[in-house]
Amino acid sequence: MTLRNSGRASAAGRESRGGAARPQAFAALLLTLCLVAAISGCGHAAAAPHVPAERILFIGNSFTFYNGGIDAQLKGLAPRAMTGAVTVGGFTLQNHWDAGTAVREIRSGHWDYVVLQEQSQTPVIAASLFAKYAGAFDTEIRAAGGKTVLLMTWQRPDSVQYKVTTAYLAAAYTQTGAMIGAAVAPAGLAFAAALRERPGLVLNNADGHPTPAGTYLAACVLYGTIYGRSPVGNPFGPASAGDRTFLQEVAARTLGL
Repeated sequence: MTLRNSGRASAAGRESRGGAARPQAFAALLLTLCLVAAISGCGHAAAAPHVPAERILFIGNSFTFYNGGIDAQLKGLAPRAMTGAVTVGGFTLQNHWDAGTAVREIRSGHWDYVVLQEQSQTPVIAASLFAKYAGAFDTEIRAAGGKTVLLMTWQRPDSVQYKVTTAYLAAAYTQTGAMIGAAVAPAGLAFAAALRERPGLVLNNADGHPTPAGTYLAACVLYGTIYGRSPVGNPFGPASAGDRTFLQEVAARTLGL
């Protein structure tokens, strides 16, 4: 089980108490800091956007924690975010509910948003269970002062025969989101849109687990869903500027941003 909180403040920046610096020394220090800041910004096409320091908890399974985690990618896009994750391989929302760890974290963590990622087949093959436990979690999240975001997963090539397709997943997430009044981050629709434009792009494996590009695309969709702004132009992402821009643009178009 993984419980991460990657946005906590460090004690390294605490001020030390001591005698007052001489005016000349203080001026020299300010000049040095300004020069360091200017130099450190060189080589970057753009600075990371200034967005609120939201506290965002992820509850899910390996679809969330693969490739270092969607939460880590979201924090790269929004450096001021404080992110955490309760993720267990293969878990459904029912499993998380019964285990109790996720509920305790919601009650004690003061999270602004909680992202729920259901097991990738469950919304289609057990829609009533998905709706039941998404609703149960939403009740806890609201009681704790947070907002629920449902992370729509993507089509699994090995499960198309069971109707685990983009269309059925989108319908299940949209219906459940409307029923409980939760936002839906349509990562599955973004995956499908990206593959229509670039059929050779690999966003997930045969069993559905995302590639690094897929994890990044899902994070871009969540960024747009939570912050209400386009990820296009964000300097964080794949080393290839072309790939980064393409995935950002797909996420933005999917969200209508």
